[in-house]
Amino acid sequence: MKWFMRFFAAVVGPAAVMAAGTMGAGLTGSLMLAGIWFGYDLLWVAVLTLPLFVICVDSATRIGALNPDTGMFSLIRERLHPSIAWLLFLLNVPLYLLIAMSHMSVMTSSLRSLLMLEPTSGSAGGDSGSPVWFDFILAVICAGILVRLVTSSGYQRLQTAMTVLLLLMSACFVLVALRGFTDMGAILGGLVPSFPEPALSLDGQTTRKALAVAIAVVGSMLAPPAMLGIPYMSADERSNTPDLRALFRKSVINLGLIVGLYCISLIVAGGFALHGLPDHASIDTVEEARGVLGDAFPAGLQFLGPAIFSLGMFIAALTTFVVIAELMSYFILDMFHKPWHHTAENRPFKVTVVVWLIVPAVLAPFWNLPELFQVVLLMGANTIVVPLVILSVILLVNRTDVMGENRARVGRNVILVVALILAVALAAAQLPDFLSSLVSQG
Repeated sequence: MKWFMRFFAAVVGPAAVMAAGTMGAGLTGSLMLAGIWFGYDLLWVAVLTLPLFVICVDSATRIGALNPDTGMFSLIRERLHPSIAWLLFLLNVPLYLLIAMSHMSVMTSSLRSLLMLEPTSGSAGGDSGSPVWFDFILAVICAGILVRLVTSSGYQRLQTAMTVLLLLMSACFVLVALRGFTDMGAILGGLVPSFPEPALSLDGQTTRKALAVAIAVVGSMLAPPAMLGIPYMSADERSNTPDLRALFRKSVINLGLIVGLYCISLIVAGGFALHGLPDHASIDTVEEARGVLGDAFPAGLQFLGPAIFSLGMFIAALTTFVVIAELMSYFILDMFHKPWHHTAENRPFKVTVVVWLIVPAVLAPFWNLPELFQVVLLMGANTIVVPLVILSVILLVNRTDVMGENRARVGRNVILVVALILAVALAAAQLPDFLSSLVSQG
């Protein structure tokens, strides 16, 4: 037990909270489907993105640690330009309301699976799931429990709870992928950079392109809220003399090792259990994947696969849902010059976070947004937000009036610039699909 407590002490911190939030349903789905459609061939994408992810988020962590009384949006507004802060704010608020709603839907879906409730007609989706009012009740119950967790104490309690969930979630997906790691030769082959041929369904109607999946994986890992939000969490540590080396070690453990193992496990689980199916390219939802993951377990234990996967999906969605509420509260209060620290005494923070927990939960069972609206929000906003956030981090981490003597050195700047170039390249790669979607919808 002592070894676990030592490991927990080495893990717990803002990086653990952000890792738990990053490992949400979006990243989970992208990685799982990468394995289902292309086997282990895209493992290299996740592995090579990890150092960029660690350095980008750790750089933002340093900004918050060295500026504990000035929020990230205030720094962008005051040190860069107010228009940049407002653009990022106005893009993130509606985008992450939509994402919070989708994660609550994943939570209720996973709960139904764990409770072994058979899908019936009349759900919000129209053709599957339990009746919409049952989903509504589940969502309200989940939101109520989360309100209690987040508002009953300050940031430190939330940080501890999220770290526990991070470790539990990672264990769930490692268990699902465990049998797949016996195929080590093919897994190591997936670390060699290459783009496999498109995956085709048996009827020839469905084509899956490796580049599009790679973009989804990288975009999910280099998530803007992680870089914009972790400075606030780092500031809430309230250390008078922040140990930047200790923060970096925790970033490497949480964002590098734990998130890395999580990413590899998901691709391996999908590739081992489902890639060999004749019509694997027709699988396009995590819900479909859940039903056949029993093959990842040996005979006699196959019933554990779907249950453990559903538990992992529930925790993944829950952690991201909580982190979104936390980050949006930071962003809103900071932009409107209100006290933003997460403390037991900060009533404005409590009210804002409760709103961000309840509103998406109440709306999620009823949502049925037009496809074009989803395309505009998810693709259009991310195309702008990701490069702009990375550029903002680069500029701030190199300013003496922000970092003092701890300005970024050459090695860190090189990695940050590589991340920026990659983000711009991905935005350019997304643009043709984005425009074609607009044309087809118009």
